[in-house]
Amino acid sequence: MVVKVCGMSHPESIRLIAELHPSMMGFIFYPPSPRNACSLNPEVVKSIPEDIERIGVFVNSTINRIMDDVQRYSLTGVQLHGNETPEVCRQLRSSSLKVIKAIGIGEGVAMDRIVGFEDAVDMFVFDTATSGFGGSGKKFDWTRLKEYRQSVPFLLSGGIGPEDAEAVSEASATLPQMAGVDINSRFEISPGRKSAGLVKAFMEAILK
Repeated sequence: MVVKVCGMSHPESIRLIAELHPSMMGFIFYPPSPRNACSLNPEVVKSIPEDIERIGVFVNSTINRIMDDVQRYSLTGVQLHGNETPEVCRQLRSSSLKVIKAIGIGEGVAMDRIVGFEDAVDMFVFDTATSGFGGSGKKFDWTRLKEYRQSVPFLLSGGIGPEDAEAVSEASATLPQMAGVDINSRFEISPGRKSAGLVKAFMEAILK
C-alpha cells in the first residue's frame, strides 16, 4: 500500500520521516498554507533517499513556476490542488513527472471533475471537499468511493488519523482502485512537523 506523508516543512521532521521510508513525501508550495515549504532549503529535500518519491503540491501555479520548483528541489512528481485542466496535467506529465490530481468529495464522487483526466494523470487524491484549497482535516464518507469506476488509481485522504489504521485496511480491501493513503495534519506535532512515532505505528499497522 502506498503511504504518502504530506505537508512536510520542518527539516528534522523530514529526516526522521524519511528514515521510515514511506512511498512518498509531500511538500506544499502554496504560501497561504501553514505547511508552506517555499522557504525550505532544497538540500533537505534532495537528501531524501531515492526510493521515496518527492511530490510538490501546487495550487493554480503556472507551469513555469512548477517546473522551477521541480528543478530546484529535484521533485519526482506534482500534486495539483487547484483548478488545473487536463491539458496542464498532460504537459507536466510529458516532463516525466508523476502527476496526481486532488478531487474534493462532497455529496458524491465529483465525476464531472474527473472526466477528462483519465489519460492526463497517474493518480487521484480523493480529499474532503472544502470551500477553499487544501485539506480540512475532516473525513468524508468513504463508501461514496464505491461509485468510482475509472481505471486511474487513487489515494485516500482527508482527516485520516493514527486511529484509522484498521478502517484504512478495510477500505483498501473493498475499493479496488485504492492504491494507498495520503496522511497529514492528524499526525502532526505542529504544522509541517510530523510525529515519527505516530507515522511509524500507523505504517506498521496498515502494511502488516
